[in-house]
Amino acid sequence: EMEWLVVFAAVPASPQASYASRTGACMIPRHMLLCSRRYVRCSTMCAVNNDLSTELIDVNDELPADSIGHEPDWLFFDRARMFVGAGDGGNGCVAFRREKDKPKMGPSGGNGGLGGSVYLRCDEGLNMLKQEVHFRATHGQNGMGKARHGQSGEDMYVRVPPGTVVRDDESGGLIGELLQNGDVMRVARGGRGGRGNAAFKTARDTSPRFSEKGEPGAKRWLQLELKLLADIGLVGCPNAGKSTLLAAATNARPKIADYPFTTITPNLGVWRPPAEQSEGGMVLADIPGLLEGAHEGIGLGRAFLRHIERCRLLVHVVDGSSLDPVGDFEAVNTELELFSPFLADKSQVVVLNKIDLPHVRDNARHLAAALAAAAGHKRVLPISAASRQNVPQLMQRLRALLVSTKLRPAPTVAEPLLVLDEEASLGPEGCTVTEVSQGEWLISGSRIEKAAAMTNWDYHEAQERFQRIMLALGVSEQLERHGAQNGDLIMVGDVDFKYYKETAMAVRARLAGFFDQE
Repeated sequence: EMEWLVVFAAVPASPQASYASRTGACMIPRHMLLCSRRYVRCSTMCAVNNDLSTELIDVNDELPADSIGHEPDWLFFDRARMFVGAGDGGNGCVAFRREKDKPKMGPSGGNGGLGGSVYLRCDEGLNMLKQEVHFRATHGQNGMGKARHGQSGEDMYVRVPPGTVVRDDESGGLIGELLQNGDVMRVARGGRGGRGNAAFKTARDTSPRFSEKGEPGAKRWLQLELKLLADIGLVGCPNAGKSTLLAAATNARPKIADYPFTTITPNLGVWRPPAEQSEGGMVLADIPGLLEGAHEGIGLGRAFLRHIERCRLLVHVVDGSSLDPVGDFEAVNTELELFSPFLADKSQVVVLNKIDLPHVRDNARHLAAALAAAAGHKRVLPISAASRQNVPQLMQRLRALLVSTKLRPAPTVAEPLLVLDEEASLGPEGCTVTEVSQGEWLISGSRIEKAAAMTNWDYHEAQERFQRIMLALGVSEQLERHGAQNGDLIMVGDVDFKYYKETAMAVRARLAGFFDQE
């Protein structure tokens, strides 16, 4: 026997009365309260036990720890926050080749290996997001002597279900979507390997004594949002018979009971055509019941309304035994339009359910005409999902309508895509110089920051090379234009150094007293 809770919802007076206020108190099982607090909408509940005794439960009281989150119905993850970290590139090597009877073989330091990247891969075998948070690829190996390059790090592939939308957590920008099985998206690029001294050998400098450090790999937080991919979405008020229709048309076995909000997570089912029709299967999605105000977070609607956006066709299931079936139909359509105008433009088929009840069957023709007038089309069909009356005819009509719907072009994403790990363009516009305080300057820009991170500051030749990079990117010109003086502190990323207009060799010579008299 199941213990029940009678929830008295406090709804403010408004022209659009909620489902709970029209039907009175809403009864839900006690285990739904123990599984999740976020669906509790009132401060006090009245619990009706099996012996009809009454007790007051304050939702602010602590619930048993072993009773929260263990119901299988609640283990559905359609939102996730994920950290991805690509591997750093390996450091370059400073080495010189020496063999017997072979003098002056020159530099032979190898390059570091590439850092591993992190990819998201679409897998049709998954239907919800992972609970894991951190995903890191391996680093590249350092370069070695005898011109041996380091081994590249291994890439990390994270499996996600079809319909996953990826956004950057910091900016909220859209990175992309994974829709088809096998689609791959790179979300963190591995760092480049640092070059060894053999790579810097030139006719002018035949024995360079410096190398590069490996480039740090990209690291960021991502927001993943799952929007189920289905051909047909079943929508309607709670307890309208959506799960029953899904079970009658497919082999899915959703939870079915005679109280509202039986379905608390989306369910998927596949309808198979008869044997003589080998092709033309359809994927159906059962969405939890919607209430008026669902777009504002009332009920379970807002958490799952986004799953309908992927459906090409909507089946609006109307409870024929409701006090106001037409009012329920209009209320749900209003919520769809308020959540997204795109949902209001989707093709709909209206299903008048529960005609197996005598009073509904007697009034079916009148209700169907009223629903057709409210919907503005004649795609209205009375059925009984419990007895499967008219369910095969409904599936055949949906199949024919779906074929014409698939011929329409899919809506394009109006939001611009965020480009990740792309270097800024060459030139002064790629770097900016900001005066932090007197004698302190901050240089920002992806190229100059990467160059500073990959410079091995232990070698004076590497310092001179970085000064040439500053000159090529226009940073030295900007510093001189802003009035930077010798000895000022320059901050680039995690690196701080003193600014001098001369090269490092010229500075040392001047400080030692070796300079020309004017």
